[in-house]
Amino acid sequence: MGRHGIPSFADLWLKHETLYVAVFMMALRRLSETGCDTNHEDRISEKLYLLMRQICREETRRRHCEIPTPAWDEPIPPANETELKGGKSKKRPDFTRNLVNTYASCADDHEIAFHVECKRLGHPTSKSWNLNENYVTEGIKRFDCASHEYGKRAPSGMMLGYIISMSPERILKEVNTHQKKHCPNNPPIAFDGVGEGVQRYGHDLDRKNVLPRKFKLIHLWVDLRKGNGQSTDPGS
Repeated sequence: MGRHGIPSFADLWLKHETLYVAVFMMALRRLSETGCDTNHEDRISEKLYLLMRQICREETRRRHCEIPTPAWDEPIPPANETELKGGKSKKRPDFTRNLVNTYASCADDHEIAFHVECKRLGHPTSKSWNLNENYVTEGIKRFDCASHEYGKRAPSGMMLGYIISMSPERILKEVNTHQKKHCPNNPPIAFDGVGEGVQRYGHDLDRKNVLPRKFKLIHLWVDLRKGNGQSTDPGS
């Protein structure tokens, strides 16, 4: 038999990304069906984590291969001596699922994290708390800032948007407006498809502060307005 070639990192990562985008989409759909307390972002993510545990168990049995549940609210560990911060780094993406690359040429690249950040979307909840602006400043920006370095060493990462009010169309317009102010080098987020309560958006970044420079940021938005007593009319 001929010797099998070693798979490229790009192929391994695409498989990893595709798997976990699918897992998150299934969990978000189930979240929209079961409902949750939308008054606090972490409560939504906590409920989502439980749903992902169920889905990863189901998919493990269906696919006959181990599919670990993404970790919830874990700090980013150092990959080498230069990244040590004296134990003071507390940056925590909402979800993390590492790709273990058994073909990596060095320890730095043995485990690469797929980072996921979650934010509520909709009308401001107070004069000082603008959800759609926070999605940019406390979410998108974390994938290209030295203080957080979400998605470091990875070709892609993901943002989850929990829609608690407003229509997706109005939210998209506002988020892109806030991007022009806070991330002027970023292209607009573009609609990429919809299915069963979850909308997907594409976003190709040219990062300035985090490697690799070319980075795909996937956005999944789930409509939780019905469970929050809000209208799902497109104009709301």
